[in-house]
Amino acid sequence: MSLSDSDTPNTPESLPAITPKMEDYLRHIYRLEQEADGRVSNSEIAEQLGVTRASVTSMLSTLSKQGLIDRERYRPIRLTTEGKKIALRVVRKHRLAETMLTELFDYAISEVDAEADILEHHLSNRLCRKIERKLDMPETDPHGDPIPDSNLDLPQSADVTSLVDVDKSVSVEVTRILTQDDEVLEHLVSVGLEPTERIRLVETTPIGMVVLAIGDTGEQTSVPQSLASQILVTPLDDP
Repeated sequence: MSLSDSDTPNTPESLPAITPKMEDYLRHIYRLEQEADGRVSNSEIAEQLGVTRASVTSMLSTLSKQGLIDRERYRPIRLTTEGKKIALRVVRKHRLAETMLTELFDYAISEVDAEADILEHHLSNRLCRKIERKLDMPETDPHGDPIPDSNLDLPQSADVTSLVDVDKSVSVEVTRILTQDDEVLEHLVSVGLEPTERIRLVETTPIGMVVLAIGDTGEQTSVPQSLASQILVTPLDDP
């Protein structure tokens, strides 16, 4: 059943109203769950949000009472079904906002996250549908992260692998960048390492640097293996 242009929520009416701060926590918990492939710790949330562990403990207590996370003493937490629905709703708004900023307003990939942090709390469902139509229904944001559709379903993921697992001389296309660090993103873009760019692994040095040839020019650059592990790529058929 298709959705109209009304601002009818995508989640059941029984879900609790939440504050922007709670939305921030749920979105970051969702992202951490995806990256860790499972439960998330208090310390990881504190590091991601730049807050104290005491602040995290207080908010997790609130989210638990709302039925949005499963939480047990001394054990990592995870989103409940309802918590995940709300998180995906915020993720959708955040990633659409990032895409809008790059496509329509020429923001750099390193600039969009902070702006989207603000916009995600104010975009209506109706406006989100208009934005995605205007942008020809994008499936990924500027970082390559998948954008949930209006039913909160994620697009089918491509066959991606981490850059550190690519064999020497293999050509690949950058598909997704997992780091959210603005300075790191700015550097990656400055050397040509951004989604849709074609690259080739030249070598991995003994000191742990991954040397790459960028695009048609073949200009070389290098990144630490720790950063290369956060760059996801798709193998190309090109020799």
